[in-house]
Amino acid sequence: MKTHTLVKLAMSGLLVTGLTGCGESEDGTPGFFERFYNDFFGEKEQPRQQMPPLSVSVMKLHQQTVPVYATWFGQLRGTEQADIKPEVSGKIVEKLYIDGSPCKKDEVLFRIDDGTYRAAVDLAEANLEAARSSVLQAEIADVQAQQDLNRYSELVKSGSVSDKTFKDAEHAKRRCGAILAAARFHVKQAEASLETARINLDRCSIKAPFDGYASAATVSIGDHVSPGAVTLTRMSSIDPIRVDFMVTGKHVLDIVTQTNFRAGENMDSPFTEFDVILEDGSLYNEKGIVRTMDSEVNTSTGTVNFIGSIPNKELRLRSGASVQIRAKVGEVKDAFLVPKAAILSSMNHRFIYVVGPDNLPYGIDVILGQEIELDMPNGDGNTVKMPMQVVTAREIYDEKGNKLGLHDILSGIGYDNPLEVPVIVEGGQMAQIYASVNAGMKKAGAKGGFASVAPNPRAYTYTRPVSTTPSVTALAE
Repeated sequence: MKTHTLVKLAMSGLLVTGLTGCGESEDGTPGFFERFYNDFFGEKEQPRQQMPPLSVSVMKLHQQTVPVYATWFGQLRGTEQADIKPEVSGKIVEKLYIDGSPCKKDEVLFRIDDGTYRAAVDLAEANLEAARSSVLQAEIADVQAQQDLNRYSELVKSGSVSDKTFKDAEHAKRRCGAILAAARFHVKQAEASLETARINLDRCSIKAPFDGYASAATVSIGDHVSPGAVTLTRMSSIDPIRVDFMVTGKHVLDIVTQTNFRAGENMDSPFTEFDVILEDGSLYNEKGIVRTMDSEVNTSTGTVNFIGSIPNKELRLRSGASVQIRAKVGEVKDAFLVPKAAILSSMNHRFIYVVGPDNLPYGIDVILGQEIELDMPNGDGNTVKMPMQVVTAREIYDEKGNKLGLHDILSGIGYDNPLEVPVIVEGGQMAQIYASVNAGMKKAGAKGGFASVAPNPRAYTYTRPVSTTPSVTALAE
């Protein structure tokens, strides 16, 4: 049988069996390719290579220190938030703001009919004037009583007046002093009543307590309101805006042990800055700052509460929105990275395929780590932000029981310098089939006829995916 017939049938078997059965089965019996080769070749014929090399696009394996990020869900809310309620009773006669609009501190939002309260102020002012007049009268009487007492005190010594007349003058002076004190007290009462009346009159103008945004009004002109009975509107201060998020206690411990966190050295949190990922998946253009971290783990949820703030000068963030919080919690030294497009999946495993020095494709079972965007050289001669994936080799051991890392596996393929390894980015699925065919043919005892790959002379070109549905954020901009 011709070699190309063998390869066609082998590849057909791969598609049917899902790239399984390449070697021996678990009980040691021959696998698919071994049985296929024994049935059709035996020891009589050696296949010849007739399949043309597969053209693939490659990029060299990349290595650098990579930051490790953690992500949590957060809820936005105003730095200051207040329910605006009336403090006096009356009918709403004016609404002076636009629903959802920015308002300055002390800007009037509503007016309550103030006729009754103005009358109360007028009455309090009149009562105050009357009290002050009473004080003047009492002061005059007190002065007169003091003069009489002084005169009688000299006359009683000479016997010109009786002791009774002198005693009556003393009593009169004490009465006038008491009347004067009471009049002055009444002035203070009147002043307090006037102040209360003025405060109530001022409360007829319901004002913004701080700079922020006022939500839609819940009342209309003509509605009668009472103190605390209804919320007229809600105010939120959103520049900066606050974000609340929770981190598991174990995660906090991991962060503390993996970072340079030093309690008591102006570090209230194991991380001080964080990124904000919006609901449409875009990265917000300002970094947030951690303001507060609870000192203990919540026994009900097993989490630690964090409070942060985010600059919001463009007012893109609104109270009540959900976001993701991403913070750097460590780093991986000298990590190996490949383009995200180079990752292939099979049977709950992840693989990368590389071109060996013998131009054969080799699959490596990997574990995925951090995904980041890096500025990478592109096939069009430019530099682009490309999604890159940190990979490590899945745990395997050699015959002596030594654990093999990715560097060891690449060395076994024939590369002493990992940075020279061409990773297949485009054409990986066919390379996966080629590698499986090769493995099956080797296992079956074939000495040649292995399917090879040929790296495209032009480097891999990355094109960022374009969404067919514009994001809400993009429309807002």
